Amino acid sequence: MKKYSFVVYHKEYASFLEQLRSIGLLHVQTKTAEEIGENAELVSELNKIAVLIKEMNVREFDGEHIKEIKTHESPSELIKYIEEAHDTLASLNQELLLLRKDEDLMEPWGDYSPETFKKLDEAGFCLNFYIADKGSFDVAQTEDNRVQIVNEGDKEYYICVVNRKDEEELVLENADEVKLQLPISAYDAKIEECENAIADINLELDSIAEDAIKVLEEQQNEIQAKINFEVAYKSGDKYAADTVMSISGWVPKDDSADFEQKLDEHKIIYLEEPMTIEDERPIKLKNNWFNRLFEPIGDLYTLPTHREFDLTPFFAPFYMLFFGFCLGDTGYGILIMLASFFAAKKVSAKVKPLAWLGFCLGLSTTIMGIVTGTFFGVSFGLDDSGQPIQAIEWLRGYQEMVVSQDNLMILAFGLGFVQVLLGMIIKAVRIATFAGFKYAISQIGWVIIVAIALPAYGLGTQGLVNPETANMVALIALVFGAIPALFYNSPKSNIFSNFGTGLWDTYNMASGLLGDILSYVRLFALGLSSAILGSIFNMLAFEFAPDIIIVKQVVIIFILLLGHSLNFALALLGSAVHPLRLTFVEFYKNAGFEGGGKRYEPFKQ
Repeated sequence: MKKYSFVVYHKEYASFLEQLRSIGLLHVQTKTAEEIGENAELVSELNKIAVLIKEMNVREFDGEHIKEIKTHESPSELIKYIEEAHDTLASLNQELLLLRKDEDLMEPWGDYSPETFKKLDEAGFCLNFYIADKGSFDVAQTEDNRVQIVNEGDKEYYICVVNRKDEEELVLENADEVKLQLPISAYDAKIEECENAIADINLELDSIAEDAIKVLEEQQNEIQAKINFEVAYKSGDKYAADTVMSISGWVPKDDSADFEQKLDEHKIIYLEEPMTIEDERPIKLKNNWFNRLFEPIGDLYTLPTHREFDLTPFFAPFYMLFFGFCLGDTGYGILIMLASFFAAKKVSAKVKPLAWLGFCLGLSTTIMGIVTGTFFGVSFGLDDSGQPIQAIEWLRGYQEMVVSQDNLMILAFGLGFVQVLLGMIIKAVRIATFAGFKYAISQIGWVIIVAIALPAYGLGTQGLVNPETANMVALIALVFGAIPALFYNSPKSNIFSNFGTGLWDTYNMASGLLGDILSYVRLFALGLSSAILGSIFNMLAFEFAPDIIIVKQVVIIFILLLGHSLNFALALLGSAVHPLRLTFVEFYKNAGFEGGGKRYEPFKQ
């Protein structure tokens, strides 16, 4: 990054910012929201549009009823129209809820005719309706011909009392009188009318959704541009009785020549400032196509600062491998690859990298499934007794190459050791690059101990190499590593202070390193649990299916689909989350990653 500063006469400040925005390369060094305040009205409008875009995106674009927006060309009119439609939908849905509730209350009374009630009233009869609890109602009252039980529920009687107007009115005791509203048929008609109105509004919103999203996104960009301009405007510093404005910003080195040329074309005077290590410059990641796929994963944590390395290229292959390790089934991997491939052909350009990320993760899962010999929970190439199929030579040879469970656990620990060691090396290089080599000497000592002394001692103990040679190499590496680790961990301190700090670092390193590497056992555990659950569902499907033709096949398919869908969902979640933990905790910690960088966002239209 290169830092540029500008000094402008206050009356020309607004036009100057417009020129900078037309160039579109400068990341303006803005003040905090507390310092410049916030335009609540614009932010509220921006949030409202974001909500509307989200709501319109979930609508169905069926292709048959899509139409362009002609009556709502103005964004403000379109927003008003959509909001009014949503308000109407909310009101209709509330009305529909109440109608259905009232219909449920009236259902025990049946579909009576209001005209009949009117004729009875004209004939001198009065109808009264009651609901009585079965436990307290005296059924003997129904012996009176004027009392009729219309319906009977689990706990209530629904009763009609027919009184003559010229006689004394019969009032039921221990019963609650109710007033009938509308018959069931009337509620059905109102509900149908309400549902049709809701369907019409939804169809109208569906038909304009595609075009509305474009208009709303344009309006969203316009409002965001206003906010950005206001933030840039208020970020300037005032001098000379507020008559002079000063502002600064950042431009990537690769774009600096083009930026300076455009400044000259606009006759803008600028000053390129020398940068210091304390300058909080924005971050623009530079990765190849593969590593760029994993940038969204790194964004879940934070961006690096300019005093750190971008760790995406270092964790990307590990995350891909860990995902496949956890899921570890060829069948599941193929499903992910197919789904991701077809998604990449359908989704927008913005989402397409995520689809290809899914394809890479599916490929890793497929490869690990081949390595472990599992296909939808089935150990491929084994007979019923669990032994390699002898009749097929290539299957027998394949099973001999399949990695066993014991070796998978060793592989998990081995991968953990390699990633942790890589993190320690990155930390040493980072310190040497940004602070100076002498500050990295202690870290280099720990790298020598972990990278040479520990493996040499372990290989010798297991008899994989000559024990005497291994112990000699381990001792030499331990001495060469321990001296700087214990006595030069702080170049500005004396030897005694360094030694005390070194002992504390030794304790932390020993306990932390062991815990970090042991954490990688989760790779083995998740992969093993996924394989076991898959095989259990396979067993259940074939053992519990009844021996009835057709029914047996249906039950088998049902159990397999249900079981593997559940297993796949659980395994997929674990395979995404646990590699994240290993990356952000174990790897980032050993790499000394702190983060907190701000993404490069040029001030542009």
